[in-house]
Amino acid sequence: MDLAIDQTGLGNRWSLAAGLAGWGLSPVTDVAASAELLRVRRSGRIVTQAGRLQAVYGRWWPYTGNVLQAKWDALLRPVASDRCELFYHQAGAEGGFLTLSYVRSGKGTSPTTCYAATLVLDEIARLKQTSAMVCHVANARISHRLLERWGWQAHCLHWKGRHYIKRFYGNYPSIAPQWRKRLTLDRC
Repeated sequence: MDLAIDQTGLGNRWSLAAGLAGWGLSPVTDVAASAELLRVRRSGRIVTQAGRLQAVYGRWWPYTGNVLQAKWDALLRPVASDRCELFYHQAGAEGGFLTLSYVRSGKGTSPTTCYAATLVLDEIARLKQTSAMVCHVANARISHRLLERWGWQAHCLHWKGRHYIKRFYGNYPSIAPQWRKRLTLDRC
């Protein structure tokens, strides 16, 4: 569960990571209009670019990434654009939890674009009535302070690595109106 792998590919490539896993699932570009669809999908990929939502792509199975995938992305799929791809999934047995499993972003990705992706994930958590989200941060460039500012807390301190949790339990963060409009979280 990496919150911080730092490279991304261009567009929605036809690969196991991008196309085949979502074959036949229509992308969501308007969160408000497709709220029910996002509520029932168990896995997805949120794509933001230049601080705006491009789409939420559904997936038939979760994408978790691994060290080899991170190296592959870093060496063979570098991107200088302001783009962020965030992969998430809902655990099968524990439907009340979401896992932020993998994040891809380029060196040119702004914090605004990453933040936009996390806001969309927060909205999906609200739609699903998720109790909490969990992740494992592998990139040292993502600070504990930034994660705390975005609502994450250190979790499972006795485990190896940096594990974080964002608890909701029915109390979801309010998203500012300008962000809700920018990310199509409300109906116009």
